[in-house]
Amino acid sequence: MFARTPLAWLNTIQNKKRTATAVGGICFAVLLIFMQAGFLGAARLNASLTYRQFDFDLMIVSRGYLMLTRSESIDIYRVIQARSVPGVASVEGLMLEGGRWKNPINNDNLSCFIFGLRPGGNYFADPAMNASAALLRDRQTVLADRLSRASYGPWQIGGPAVINRQELSIRGDYALGMGLLADGSAIVSHDTYLRLFGIPQLAQYQFGLVRLTPGADPAAVAAALRDALPRDVMVLTKPELVEREENYFVNVKPVGIMFQVGMFVAFIVGAVILYQILSSEIANRLREFATLKAMGYTERYIYAIGIRQGLIFSLMGYFPSLLLSFGLYRLLRALSSFPVYMDLTRALFVLGLTLAMCAIAAVFALGKIKRADPADLF
Repeated sequence: MFARTPLAWLNTIQNKKRTATAVGGICFAVLLIFMQAGFLGAARLNASLTYRQFDFDLMIVSRGYLMLTRSESIDIYRVIQARSVPGVASVEGLMLEGGRWKNPINNDNLSCFIFGLRPGGNYFADPAMNASAALLRDRQTVLADRLSRASYGPWQIGGPAVINRQELSIRGDYALGMGLLADGSAIVSHDTYLRLFGIPQLAQYQFGLVRLTPGADPAAVAAALRDALPRDVMVLTKPELVEREENYFVNVKPVGIMFQVGMFVAFIVGAVILYQILSSEIANRLREFATLKAMGYTERYIYAIGIRQGLIFSLMGYFPSLLLSFGLYRLLRALSSFPVYMDLTRALFVLGLTLAMCAIAAVFALGKIKRADPADLF
């Protein structure tokens, strides 16, 4: 009879008010895990988002390269030398430096990463962005990132923008977004870039974007470039660069570490909540468990009831959290343009953490069943 009776389920739903409270606590903990995992994934994506917008097969960077916004310059001749290597179709020099964008309303100066490029060059994977960059042939013109933060203040195409205390004319816009790296970005020509930073002549780039001839092997051309260029630069394929960027941002930068610690703390909080719930349930039913023992049921069978009940609580907390996280992710994207997305991998990862949370809580809570002595019934 008992083998066919869903005791774990019946125990769970017997006191609906207590169950709802318990599920609410677990839902909160799982939602915290979802949010921290989402932030971590967004930080990882954000780190390489800019590189994904650029059209290149290989990248020439300085030996002192750490990440996109922390890279030393390379000599302009490294770009020129790379153009003569077999398999290389073109090499474009790209400049990047942090500047200040002035809010026209309150005169605040916000962080702004400024890209300097050659008008007419094919830098971007999106043809529309290349077409916009071609508008920068005139001096003191700029393209504004429409995904920059609202703190930049109002601006419009054809209007002015003050960057590094110099007034520029906004010729167009684009959608990039710098996420956690800066408040926003802007694109200017090489000539305007030199003027903004007071550089007398074009002698250095931050990056060399290499595109290969059709059919060329990226690994083979990268090896040829490493042999041809001096040791003051590195040559990385696009996947290598993206992996390096994401790893540095997530595992070295404080932001990535903070999200990882936050996810661990949320996991511990969830395990503690679930332990308290299971512990309370078992304590309230010790006489019932003792009765089962007196009837001849083994501890293994009784443990299975507690484990199934913990699993039920976990799943009842997981699925509402999954639905809530979809809405919160969407809200975050709308408010901040932070690339927080739900995918199957993250949903399964958090499900795995939830089940692990259940297992850990059950191991500690089920010890109380040993105290369910049939002799106490008499």
